[in-house]
Amino acid sequence: MEDVRLLESKITGLYDLAYRAFSGTSFSPEKRAESTVEWVEAQLKEDLEKILNESGSTGNYREKFINHVHTWLNAKSRCMSSMITGPANFPVARNQKNMRYEDNAYKNWDKWRERYIKSVFRVPTPSPEEDLDKALKDYEKTFQNQELMKTANKILRRKSGDHSEKRLELVEAGFSEKVVDEGLMKPDCYGDYGFASYSLTNNNAKIKRLKEKVLTMKSRIAVKASFEPIRFDGGEISIDNDRVVISHDEKPEQSIIDHLKSRGFRWSRNYGAWSRKHTANALYTAKIIVGVSV
Repeated sequence: MEDVRLLESKITGLYDLAYRAFSGTSFSPEKRAESTVEWVEAQLKEDLEKILNESGSTGNYREKFINHVHTWLNAKSRCMSSMITGPANFPVARNQKNMRYEDNAYKNWDKWRERYIKSVFRVPTPSPEEDLDKALKDYEKTFQNQELMKTANKILRRKSGDHSEKRLELVEAGFSEKVVDEGLMKPDCYGDYGFASYSLTNNNAKIKRLKEKVLTMKSRIAVKASFEPIRFDGGEISIDNDRVVISHDEKPEQSIIDHLKSRGFRWSRNYGAWSRKHTANALYTAKIIVGVSV
């Protein structure tokens, strides 16, 4: 049973905060406050339900959501309209600055919501071991399909044996009766039986790609297992959780940051460093960037 506290969308003091926020810009701040409370709490409830259904927990979303709402409405409360306050001595420049601040606060809140929810639905990047396991299964399945197609062509294009004999052999080889009767035992538009040569060629190319991927994944796992962190002047290169990580003792110069970004490295809050998916090229690039001999 869901914990109702995880879906609590009522925000204490929201009406008063919204009322103050619209007092300087609306002739009916109470109505604006009521509609804002209704809209904000409905949005919070919708978001919490979405996050809970996907992840089983709402984490710190409610707390951060409310903080963003407070920041926005506090900024809104500093905005005024000359229609409300009167035109005399109206602080035009200051009000324009406050309105820009309020607009940015709202946009930051909206972007934060989008990023947070997107992160909840993000599919986790598989580990090298998981990648290898999937590649091996795909390789085995594709290889078996290739052998089945070759077997089918050998049976169907053999001169000896009648229709019923070939049908039985195909079923015994592993094809379903439906596939045999509705596909293999019927000629194509050219009058040929079995799998076309391009099907075998394409499948064989897929086998080669999967074989290369298996070798690549095995190499990555071996490198990760034996890798020793590389010290350079001002930092270190390491491999952590299938990421090439460049850590600096101090914040690097902007030119280095720009270089890191241009080569696919991104700042990671988790590591407090620059990182990129572990590949042979990523490790080579990291060494080039920091000036380590390769």
